[in-house]
Amino acid sequence: MKERIKKPYYAFDPNEAHFLFERTIILDSQPELFAKIPRIIHRLYFPKYAFMVLAGSIIAFILVCFLFSTFFTLTKALTQVFALIPLVGIVAIIYLIRHYVQIYLEIRSIKKLYKKATWPIECYCAFFEEGICIKSIDMEGVFYWDDFMALGCCNEALVFHFCPAGTESGKFFKQYYPYLDNVYIFINGDEKILELIKLVDEQVGDLVAFT
Repeated sequence: MKERIKKPYYAFDPNEAHFLFERTIILDSQPELFAKIPRIIHRLYFPKYAFMVLAGSIIAFILVCFLFSTFFTLTKALTQVFALIPLVGIVAIIYLIRHYVQIYLEIRSIKKLYKKATWPIECYCAFFEEGICIKSIDMEGVFYWDDFMALGCCNEALVFHFCPAGTESGKFFKQYYPYLDNVYIFINGDEKILELIKLVDEQVGDLVAFT
């Protein structure tokens, strides 16, 4: 899908950078990848600990209200606080629905991209101390690690997030990549890549969200 690339972006010359290692990832089964995509996306965008924090916050709020109503005189102020409980529940439900709609659209977008591709699919990555070189069906370029707004990481995939199109960084990259979509690399549990991403997070500072 090279039409998604107006022109490749090169943040630095790979020949003058500190090379670490390279990988050529070959995807040869569309059904196998499509079966994994929903699980990977759910893990990257809605990890279990996030759900636990949300559920725990709601339960803690309800518990505090219950304790106050049991051991303290029910005042007008407390009554108003209790009235917020249904609102908190409604907001939480709306958040979950919105989030799952976004996940559904993301899964649909990725499958559409890979469905149009010619199989088998090859993705080449070269890793440097300074950044990464990517050559895949929807991306080609050389980036510093902090060129990205964030990076999601699980055992099976990396996702590189560009800044939104309305930001200064997003406007800059839009001249290279008209579609500022997320870029996925399916790493299939490559321990060397995972160890490197951990080091990158330590050096760049809170760039990576591990799930």
